[in-house]
Amino acid sequence: MIRLSQCQIPGGSGIFNVASLRKVSQYVSSMHFEERVTEFELELRSDPVSLAMTRDGQGCLVLDASGHIQAHGTARSLGDLSSLNLVAPPVDIAASPIGVGYWVIDAQGSVFSFGNAPFLDGIPQVASKAATAVKIEPVAEGDGYWIVDSRGGVHSFGSAPFHGALVDNHSVDGLRVVDFAADLKGRGYLFLDSVGQVYPVGDVPYFGSPASLGRVDAVGLISRPGGYLVVDSRGAITAFGDIANLGSPVGSGLEVLAVT
Repeated sequence: MIRLSQCQIPGGSGIFNVASLRKVSQYVSSMHFEERVTEFELELRSDPVSLAMTRDGQGCLVLDASGHIQAHGTARSLGDLSSLNLVAPPVDIAASPIGVGYWVIDAQGSVFSFGNAPFLDGIPQVASKAATAVKIEPVAEGDGYWIVDSRGGVHSFGSAPFHGALVDNHSVDGLRVVDFAADLKGRGYLFLDSVGQVYPVGDVPYFGSPASLGRVDAVGLISRPGGYLVVDSRGAITAFGDIANLGSPVGSGLEVLAVT
């Protein structure tokens, strides 16, 4: 089963989605922690690996390990990678923030663009024994993006500003970056590693990490005005800064795979 948990952030600052996997049945539920719960089915060909939410907050795109993309709600499927002979598996999908389109990135750093999402280049040389690409993050204007690898390397394209890389100031021995989020005010960006440590780069404020509370299996990082949230594989959500935590799917038996 894939479950989609949709959580409202106070103050109108947006929503985020949590994609989860359970081995019992196949359906997706959209949970507003202060409102109602809805469920819908998705037909995926293999395990889900990432998801992206549309700019209106009413649709989502789910990417599976075969490169197939399933659209729900207002999202539109404009093509996928399932018919290609991929050298590396797909690892992330990002929706265009300004129109109808999206980017998909594979573990080698190759970028595939669909719809009005512009292709600004990729970094197929990123894949090595030490690092693989894990994240593509567009800027708010849609005319640039960052590609991030598992060792904290950052590659900027288009209008995406470069504030530095995690590897510039931190030891990467044993490090595995799982998520990345740009500061909404353009002051830098945040990295999240697999044990729940958050690393700020640039002038973005740092409010803490769940790793200080004990080792966690972290999977997702959401940046919002006033702070950020970290999600672990059990669905536990930890808020840092001036953000309220309105609930989480922890305890429901879900394995969280990705957030957006």
